Amino acid sequence: MVSRKKLKGKARKAAKAEAAAGVRDEELSLCMSKRLRLRLTGDTGNGCTHGWDPNKYPADHDCNKFIGGVFRTFVESTKSGGTAGFVVGEAVSFTEDIFPDVWSDSASLEWIAAAFISLGTYAVMQGDVFPCAAAMGFSESLKQHVACYHVGSQPLIYTAKIDDLLWAEERRTISYLKKRIPCKCLNAKYKAVKSLPKMYTCCNRTCGLPDKLVNLSAMMSCGGCRRIHYCSEECQAANWEEHRDVCKEWRKWNAENCS
Repeated sequence: MVSRKKLKGKARKAAKAEAAAGVRDEELSLCMSKRLRLRLTGDTGNGCTHGWDPNKYPADHDCNKFIGGVFRTFVESTKSGGTAGFVVGEAVSFTEDIFPDVWSDSASLEWIAAAFISLGTYAVMQGDVFPCAAAMGFSESLKQHVACYHVGSQPLIYTAKIDDLLWAEERRTISYLKKRIPCKCLNAKYKAVKSLPKMYTCCNRTCGLPDKLVNLSAMMSCGGCRRIHYCSEECQAANWEEHRDVCKEWRKWNAENCS
């Protein structure tokens, strides 16, 4: 039988180990946030932060720890072979658990969203597709949260828009980012792709098109909510069971707010 003294000793060791792990996690989060700043303004960047103010909050502020935590989640989820959508989902879940105060403050979320727009812009300039998709998807997730839960300008998280960014091709990616930065860093890249066809993502998860991409001119919108888009009537029918409740919520909100 283990003595009470030994049990107390084990408990103290476990507590110390947990505390040390917490310190290491916090230090790593701050390191990751600092790395973003250096990447955008240091030798590997062009000195432009694309509209994001990295000095708005102190280095040890929860917003910077939040960014570092997202970076860590991106790295860990990517190592496990996750898609950009999976990576973004994991980052949202992790930060909601660890940083509830940040999620409850719209100004903090707007600042962090701008950080990931800045990171996505940097990734495009470097030709890194995967981190760009994850950065855009996460930034849009934050913006959607603010619109839905802080401002009240929409009834639900507009997941179709987030999914579209996660699957976006080059023209859509550059266009989205260019509209959200005040600098001219993407002007040349946009000029090179603006003649390409506008491609958007079919909202049917089982769509058989390559990457579910369809020319914007051929897209069909749901007649009820006008928020979800498909490549064909077949895809709309196939997705109806999943979309039904969301469609009802949007229709109700449109009737009350868009008359």
